[in-house]
Amino acid sequence: MRAAYLGLLLLAGASTVTAHDALLEQALARKAVPTADLHGVIRTTTTVKGGDKPELDSESVDPRKEPKKIMASYDELRDVIGTDAHVTKQEAGRTTYAFTTTRLPRGNVQAGHINVSSDGKGDDERFDGVVTVTKDAGGHPYIDHLDLRLHGTAGNFIAKVKKIDVSYAFAPADGTDAMLTTSCMVDATVRALFFVHREAHAESEWVASTGN
Repeated sequence: MRAAYLGLLLLAGASTVTAHDALLEQALARKAVPTADLHGVIRTTTTVKGGDKPELDSESVDPRKEPKKIMASYDELRDVIGTDAHVTKQEAGRTTYAFTTTRLPRGNVQAGHINVSSDGKGDDERFDGVVTVTKDAGGHPYIDHLDLRLHGTAGNFIAKVKKIDVSYAFAPADGTDAMLTTSCMVDATVRALFFVHREAHAESEWVASTGN
């Protein structure tokens, strides 16, 4: 991982693997809505604290026109979760799993001068992950939330990443069995040159076009 205030770059990846728990396997078998079928925008708001005053920004993008800014696809979850997922909690209609991974789903979040991105090409940094599985109206399981947290810190004496938390929410698309990524949240804390500290927070939300 290479980290600096003027561009925090996170590259994470892992080889293709499968999960073995029966319920989780059923949830992972569901497919994502193809990008070409997405009709709407991804609305993102970002805040960076630590300077003279907070830096605020917002943008809306059409994922069909700007595919590099699309939120993580549900199809990536199998590789992200891997094979070591284990049940940590069971309650009515909901099962929680924990796992570790060296991959973040593909995506890019720009917050001021801080950029958190993943291109799936591989990294040694480890993340602690949690996923929750629930069932739709037809009784079919799916993953509704994925949470990832950087294990420890990363970087060097010039620039250090002290925290990265990433959370995703998923839901079945209306009228289909395909899965839609409905939101993404990123929190990152960076220290550079010992005296520069920045906290970045970004929230992305899928907003469907009227009638879709």
